[in-house]
Amino acid sequence: MIDLRGLISKINNRILSVVYSAVTGRVITAVLHVSPNGSGADGSTWARAYQTIQAARDVASTDANDCTLILVAPHGTFYDINTTGDPTWAGNYEIIGTHRIWAAIRNEHASATSVMKFTGKASLKDLAIFQVADEAGVIFTNSGWRVRVCGFDSTGLTGAATSVYLDGSAALTDLGIMEDVLFRGHVSRTKAVHINKSTQNIFKDVVIHECLTGVHIEDGDSDFNQFLNLDIGRSALAIDIDAGNEQHFNGLILHDNTVNVDDEVGDHAWNNIQAELDVSLIPDNFTGVSIATHANANTWTAAPVIVRAAASSTVPFKIVAVLGEGNSAEKFRVRLSADAGATWFDDISIESEVNAQKRQASVAPTATDHIFNKGTQIVGAAKCETGGKTVAIWLNLQKI
Repeated sequence: MIDLRGLISKINNRILSVVYSAVTGRVITAVLHVSPNGSGADGSTWARAYQTIQAARDVASTDANDCTLILVAPHGTFYDINTTGDPTWAGNYEIIGTHRIWAAIRNEHASATSVMKFTGKASLKDLAIFQVADEAGVIFTNSGWRVRVCGFDSTGLTGAATSVYLDGSAALTDLGIMEDVLFRGHVSRTKAVHINKSTQNIFKDVVIHECLTGVHIEDGDSDFNQFLNLDIGRSALAIDIDAGNEQHFNGLILHDNTVNVDDEVGDHAWNNIQAELDVSLIPDNFTGVSIATHANANTWTAAPVIVRAAASSTVPFKIVAVLGEGNSAEKFRVRLSADAGATWFDDISIESEVNAQKRQASVAPTATDHIFNKGTQIVGAAKCETGGKTVAIWLNLQKI
């Protein structure tokens, strides 16, 4: 006798695979449904859906040439993975929920060390991951990972843990994407994003609040990651860079953090940072840094003078203004360089008046939007109308 119900389910499943593949451009070889209202039969439809996520994982293909779409319905309370250690997903999976807070996923097993671990290729969307005890959230050990429109809540942690761990320690990972993701953590325990031996990933439109560490980058192979439009606030340390070269940050909002950046490398690109950053005068005295002009009129200083030592630049910083005071009643020009005079990022004009009672200084806001890395040395050169004079300068610095 023909199993008509099973045959219809297979046909429906095949139609869903074809439709989803056509819409998204990603090839899907099978579709499984998860819902607390399902019968648990075979996951082929909502009526026959598996009631737990791990039941779908147990039957999903682990063939490297397959990709299984797992659709997760809302849940009145939460889905409990209830699995010891790291519940490992070894195949290729697209897991999609309904909303970043509508279907909470937890792992409440007493011996759990993470909510989910993916050793194959994986893409997560519209899911809510909740961490308890000291377990990690989601672990990826393969390239091409995706996390979109998800929420991570680790406020219930009782020990230190990471929400998203990109673990390339066994084999370098790369080319992942995190987009439109929210993290709410525990300010004494949560590391929101941990990048270990993972390169050329993109993090876009990410909000991280109340974490011990917002983003942690380690290992010398964790290079060229891009961070676009990140909001990190109310955390102990927003960005911790222990290793890895040429990270790109564009569009950072940093607020109410104990420390914004701890950078041990110092060769990154920083643009468009918004933060409440105090301005300080460098050097902190009334004499400034003296730069002698060339003996000839209208000729630059022969050897640039160090204005800000590399050892003093312990965090990324921005120069928002330059103050200058010439020792002669004439016009001066001062220019500044961050590469020992190979190029000049600022060039200002100062006109001083001198008499027995006063010396007048000029204050010029910089026209540059440069944000300099930790360990950057700033040097200056000057010239004046007649030559053979000196100009004292100060920098107004904003430390990131």
